[in-house]
Amino acid sequence: MIIKENNNPIPTDRLEKSGYDAERKVAYYLKMAFGDNPNLLVLNDLRVEFEDGITAQMDHLVVHQHGLIIIESKSVAGKLQVQDDGQWVRWYSQSSGKDRSTGMPNPIKQAKLQGQTLKRVLLNSATNDNTRKILDAFPIDVLVTFSTSNGGIFLAKDKQLYPEVCPSDAVDDNVNRIIFERTKNAKAQDFSLSEANRTKLAEHLVKIHKPYLTATTAVNKPYVKPAIAVKPLKVEQKVSEYISADKPKPTSVIGAIAEAISSALSAPESKFKHSCRKCKSDKLEVKFGKNYYLKCLSCDENNRIDATCPKCKTPLKIRKDKKNFFAECKECGISEIFHINS
Repeated sequence: MIIKENNNPIPTDRLEKSGYDAERKVAYYLKMAFGDNPNLLVLNDLRVEFEDGITAQMDHLVVHQHGLIIIESKSVAGKLQVQDDGQWVRWYSQSSGKDRSTGMPNPIKQAKLQGQTLKRVLLNSATNDNTRKILDAFPIDVLVTFSTSNGGIFLAKDKQLYPEVCPSDAVDDNVNRIIFERTKNAKAQDFSLSEANRTKLAEHLVKIHKPYLTATTAVNKPYVKPAIAVKPLKVEQKVSEYISADKPKPTSVIGAIAEAISSALSAPESKFKHSCRKCKSDKLEVKFGKNYYLKCLSCDENNRIDATCPKCKTPLKIRKDKKNFFAECKECGISEIFHINS
């Protein structure tokens, strides 16, 4: 049964559209195979976020009686290869007749890391120790799909070492294979999700879904918070606050000239003031994991960047330039110094 569709607008960027088409193709195969099956719940385009700013972007998630399956869709217009040294590469055909290759992150590892983040999010929202114990032991399997319709093939010295990789049109067979193996190996004492609990879990995931603001959606569709109400959180001081007060203007020509010279010679000043959620210290530094976040240098706490545009109130995108970090909103044409790492 399909619980969540991918309702994102069609991207205008060529590379983004290739990934979008690959995801829609796998979503179609999952719908044809499991759309009428109440025992398997499918969520497409699911993004969850942990409180430290780390996110998990899942193309597809299958909820079944004995676990979860994360499916990563890869758009491949040539060969997807694991080389002898373990490096993953994409091969592209060129008009010259010579194939060109580019390295890529290990998609199996990527999907497994998404599973770890998903489990952290679920454990964090668990209401009691028994639920946490069950979730901690609950298995999360992964699949990586590639399309064969545009000439895509998978190459590896020993393909049996990569049972997670399959053509997109065989995704249903591989989902059934994983579920069969989990069911066959399940022990009497192992916890299994009842139909009611599968539905509750899927509904909870839809509620905590955080849409990703891409370059395309930023232009074509402003970010709107999900209409479904989420469990209220404790209201805390914002980590980043935009200071909009203007400085008093110089009252003389000499004062204006002095200010212009001072501004030209001094380091850029940020209009954003930051303070750690935990210890309220203003000694922070911008770091990058899967996204930019603020690391507190006093208590080592990770703080999610929650800066919003002072005009349209949408999340600002962070851009790095050496030690300077800019907060930008393309819609409003804003680009301000957000933070300067020491």
